Amino acid sequence: MKDLYLTLPPFAPDYGGACEVMYELGGLVLIHDASGCTVNYVSFDEPRWHKSGGMVYSSGLTEIDAVMGNDDVLIDKALKAAELLHPSFIAVVGSSVPMIVGTDFAGIAAEMEERSGIPCFGFDANGIHSYIYGASQALEAFVRRFAGEKTESRGTLVLGLLPMDDADLNASQRMMNLFDDRRAVLSMNCSLDDFRNAQNAEKCAVVSSAGLKAAEYLKQTYGIPYETGLPLKPCHKAHGSLLVIGEDIRAHSLAQALGNADGLDLFSPEGLCRYHTVDEDEIAGIISGYENVIADPCFAPMVKGNFIPMPTVSVSGGIFRETVSVTDTEAVAAMLI
Repeated sequence: MKDLYLTLPPFAPDYGGACEVMYELGGLVLIHDASGCTVNYVSFDEPRWHKSGGMVYSSGLTEIDAVMGNDDVLIDKALKAAELLHPSFIAVVGSSVPMIVGTDFAGIAAEMEERSGIPCFGFDANGIHSYIYGASQALEAFVRRFAGEKTESRGTLVLGLLPMDDADLNASQRMMNLFDDRRAVLSMNCSLDDFRNAQNAEKCAVVSSAGLKAAEYLKQTYGIPYETGLPLKPCHKAHGSLLVIGEDIRAHSLAQALGNADGLDLFSPEGLCRYHTVDEDEIAGIISGYENVIADPCFAPMVKGNFIPMPTVSVSGGIFRETVSVTDTEAVAAMLI
């Protein structure tokens, strides 16, 4: 039966991706829900929450407010919270129930900004799209809003790096270290000033599909070129057929570095990988044709051949420790048959 998951868990949703982009930027982020989606995000999708809690809150959506479309309650709550917290911006992020009742997030953000004078954003996430969709929306919106006049051309701006792509924060740090000349990493270990100076980069490196729209905007507006992919060390050790499962650009980059390999992207309808699907039956059929499979441990029951676990928060919510790192191609190659 199509879209019936018997083995795999639900993957990280769009509201989680949007919130990850904004997590370190000093803004007030409200997930418009009854608290379930917010708990899901902070408990499973945000590795930084357990070390440094951010200003991410639930709007406390009630049944009567949802049915009546009472947006004034949300706006008043946001503005009162802003008076106490003094955020650099306010963002309202959607979830499943607001989608059903047709909440106008752009209109809500416009009214809040008019009343408060604080930059406001509205993201119509719904919990159905992948985290890449939500992160892409947020990253592009912030670059469009805050990038200013170009005054220099220096360094590499890394776009699309999110802790959700890795097993833990240490793995994300190693990913950043692949770029010696990095100007900033959007959006990790960064600030709103890094967005205000994004236009001053010499070039952009897009390390996940979440960064593509922002990179296109910077190229069209400021003439900044960009490249997609991770600068991984090639390690073409002889091995049987290999499938790498994960986010499009990461999976493709690792497949290219290892050679004789294909990628399967779980989060976007198109891209660099050979395969793009979230259907469990389709994934199982694709996996059956490969001797080696690299993926999150949740995929292990679907693999009959040689399985190499590479956990990602976007799939398993951080419950597995890292086994091999995408940046260490020699260690990965040593496990292939």
